[in-house]
Amino acid sequence: MSEPSATPDAAPAVRRAIRLSYAQAMLGSIYAASTGGMFLIGYALKLGAGDVQIGLLSTIPMLCVVMQLPASVLVERGVSRRRMTIAASLLSVAGWALVILIPYAMSAASSNAKVTALVAIIAAVTLSVHVAGNARGSWLGDLIPSGHRGAFFGRSIMFWGIVGTVFAIGEGFFLDQVKDMGLAAFSLLFGFGMIFGVVSALLFLPQPDFPLVRHELARGYRSLVARTFANKPLMIVTLYAILWSMQGIAGPFYATYLLRDLHMPFLHLGLLNATFVVTMLAFSPFWGKMADRYGCRPVLIFCTLIIAPLPLVWVWLTDVRWVYLAIPPINLVAGFAAGGVSVALSTLVYKVTPEAGRSVQFAIYSVIVVLLAAPMPTIGGLLPQWIRAMGLPADLRCTFYASGLFVLAAARVAAYIPEPRSRRTRALIRRLPRYLLWRPGKMS
Repeated sequence: MSEPSATPDAAPAVRRAIRLSYAQAMLGSIYAASTGGMFLIGYALKLGAGDVQIGLLSTIPMLCVVMQLPASVLVERGVSRRRMTIAASLLSVAGWALVILIPYAMSAASSNAKVTALVAIIAAVTLSVHVAGNARGSWLGDLIPSGHRGAFFGRSIMFWGIVGTVFAIGEGFFLDQVKDMGLAAFSLLFGFGMIFGVVSALLFLPQPDFPLVRHELARGYRSLVARTFANKPLMIVTLYAILWSMQGIAGPFYATYLLRDLHMPFLHLGLLNATFVVTMLAFSPFWGKMADRYGCRPVLIFCTLIIAPLPLVWVWLTDVRWVYLAIPPINLVAGFAAGGVSVALSTLVYKVTPEAGRSVQFAIYSVIVVLLAAPMPTIGGLLPQWIRAMGLPADLRCTFYASGLFVLAAARVAAYIPEPRSRRTRALIRRLPRYLLWRPGKMS
């Protein structure tokens, strides 16, 4: 089928769906801000989780990415992608009701049992998220015209981040004010986020569900899998994404180090995170236009190289006062570059996958990337112990340094990504100051 147009003469239903997608980005960001990140880690710490359990809280749900494979089978067999997305999204939101019940239903249980229950429930929630993600990813491939995907993802990330950051700061202030309530405060926060998750899921209803091209189904699922591994551009992009995702070795431990070891309040952590997120969001539309103009590969190379050395600053951050001084400017730089990576990688995956069988290629891409990266948070939780066992001093910051090595390797792989009609990285770098200084209207 031909792609719908995003031009003014496009079908009204498609234009409405794009606007609704932006609204969902904002609603979904409130849901995610209220139920994930530093708040989920804080909840786990309140339940009594240790470093390894914090790592498992990230690792085990990541293994649920295998759910994308059966989800892609359903998509390729013609099951409505809209119905799949709505049902799976609502199930994932409903799982948070069980998270809220843990301290009440398991009041007599040990800390280990409560944390184990939390990990299991988050894993079940993540199963539904992957079903929705696969169906929605394939659906977007037909919904958003190829020449406008960079701008679409750029705007979506911007809307997601701005709203999510504002709420994360406000919710951090709320938790600091009601900390005497203990786990009940987190229950209120998670319940608040669930409301926005439900509304976001219901906004899929008025969006057009393009029927999948069915002649590809006759070739069989095995053939679609074989064609995925024969897709060399996708495999190179997959290798980049694997290395980039290996940063998960440090992922949950930034918040753990600051909240537990340096005793930073939630509000202050939220404000520090905001410098990163707001910058990433502010530049996401810019990077979307750069990806459309110069190609995704040069954006990935340039932005990944910027991020690689930044974790080294943590060598000197042993006091929370130094964190307040050093991390805001570092987060500004990291946010600027991370916006480019996020937009360019999201756009590039669509460029290197065909419309026919895209859901299968998405699923295999996600499964490979996430499964290989899944052990990294657990390894991160064990890494300080391993280093200390060798007689060397170590704390959670060693995971931060390790993440930089993986990012550096990802930058090297990005240079080999085949992308027709992309321009050289040096051309992007040479013209970048000019674009940054121009008014937004002159970039169109």
